[in-house]
Amino acid sequence: MKKYIYSMAMCAALFCASSCSESLLDIEQKAVSSTENFYKTDQDAVDAMTAAYAQFLDNVCSSDGIYQPQFTLLNYSADDVFSAGTDCKDHMDIRVFDEFRYDTNNSCLNQLYQRYYKAIYAANLVITYVEPDTPVKARCVAEARVLRAYCHMMAALTFQRPPLVDRLLNADDKPTNVESQKSLLEWCATECEESVSALDDRKGQQDIEGAYKVTKGFAYFVAGKSAVFAGDMVRAEKDLKPLVESPNYALVPGNRFRDLFHVEGNACEEKIFEANCWGNADKGFWGNIQRGRWMTNNVLNWRYDRLGSRATICGPSDGWGGGAINWRFAEKMYQNDGDGPRRKATFLTPDEFLYDSELCGWESDFDEKGNEMSFADKKKDPKRGVKSTAGLFAHGIYMEVKNIASPNDRNMAISDTHNSTAFRIARLAEAYLLYAEACLVNNHISEGEKYLHAIQKRAEAPEKPLTLQNLQDEKQYELWFETCRFHDIVRWGIAKECQDAVVDQVPQLYDDFFIEGTPYFGKEHHLRAELTHPLSVDQKLPASSFGFIKGKHEYFPFPQAVTDLNKELHNLNGWATNN
Repeated sequence: MKKYIYSMAMCAALFCASSCSESLLDIEQKAVSSTENFYKTDQDAVDAMTAAYAQFLDNVCSSDGIYQPQFTLLNYSADDVFSAGTDCKDHMDIRVFDEFRYDTNNSCLNQLYQRYYKAIYAANLVITYVEPDTPVKARCVAEARVLRAYCHMMAALTFQRPPLVDRLLNADDKPTNVESQKSLLEWCATECEESVSALDDRKGQQDIEGAYKVTKGFAYFVAGKSAVFAGDMVRAEKDLKPLVESPNYALVPGNRFRDLFHVEGNACEEKIFEANCWGNADKGFWGNIQRGRWMTNNVLNWRYDRLGSRATICGPSDGWGGGAINWRFAEKMYQNDGDGPRRKATFLTPDEFLYDSELCGWESDFDEKGNEMSFADKKKDPKRGVKSTAGLFAHGIYMEVKNIASPNDRNMAISDTHNSTAFRIARLAEAYLLYAEACLVNNHISEGEKYLHAIQKRAEAPEKPLTLQNLQDEKQYELWFETCRFHDIVRWGIAKECQDAVVDQVPQLYDDFFIEGTPYFGKEHHLRAELTHPLSVDQKLPASSFGFIKGKHEYFPFPQAVTDLNKELHNLNGWATNN
């Protein structure tokens, strides 16, 4: 965007200039337009909306250090993901969500809250200044309203009663808690419903641009999801129906399920909305590092310093092994999915991890002539498996692969840590399951069952009837590690029991091929997981210092840095004493 209202960086520069000679400040402004002169033409509106998309990408979708705030906070607070690493003291910025040991000063928490509202601010600029008196300008305003609604929806699901900021704030404004979570979610649904008519439809299943911008489909998604979490299932079914029935979207076939999480699946027919994170030379080195989720990719990759060599399915950078699948959930999913494509794209069995040259692959699998090592030789090959006798912390015998960056995902022209996989916001499978749940509550069983069965059929899993338990299970299988599970178990009222079953119940994975004194030592690879209690036993922490507290941990507190500046914003529930 060449015409800019003052950015925060420009404002900072102006403040710094106060120590300079006043004569140096008496200069003509360059490449700056006032609000009176800008936002007038269709092109102005498009430029302004382009800037709003850029702010959404930079704030909601990009990294900060070793974590991407939304991905980290919501996935590691779920009961089916372990924060792994070297040991129980590694990646503490992330681990505190796994163990419910965070407080109001947590950096990731602070980043997530502020990033939502920075994106909201950018959307409000468009909504405030663009007069929707042409189809192009009306479309831009509608796109901004839906982006703003998405950020408010996620803030409501995460912080329960955050402020509703539906206008540009003055410097002395101090927005307070919204009246209720339900009222804010209802507002989000209304915003999207009112915007649909001005938005573009996706132009068929191969329309790439239609997955990278706000369309009617995404407006229906946000409206429907907001209604589900507001408890209005009649409204949810009505809002989601045009989306699930649209010919512009489709579930990818099972043999492409894995692609949904890699560059091969960017903007495919299942994607409703996602952020295009492909490297852009104009963003500069650090700008691209952040939008490519920077060290998040290293966190999620397997920890190669503890493995026999490098697996060929993974990218070139060393991994830190920080995103392990809960072994008990993996066993449950394996019993349901078996060797179906969804399971294989989510995690590997021990034999697949150790010996499958296609699903995993090791550097020693093939010789210089392309001949594959025999299975008998693989079983005693030291260049595979878990070579460290210290094992892999928080890993069971199943190795996650869903969010590991593959060689094709890396844009090496930018850096070896840049991941060009688009940042997923909404895909059709989630819409199907939200719609099926609404149909279940509304007693439209046969209608909802069509969409539940479509998910199960694609996974090559048993087709089960539409019940709440089956839907809950299916959503966990389908959307593992996709920022859904924590919000769902809170909404279903089962968060406490789910979390109590896993907190401080952490496996440690060993490969007995490398462990002296075992019958497999030096003879054959054999994965073995032992249950550990790193908080209560290893660190001897009191039980009151970790774990999920009902009435407190269903929602996150507002960051201390925010409440210190705004005394009208109050923490609630078990966090209220921190004000």
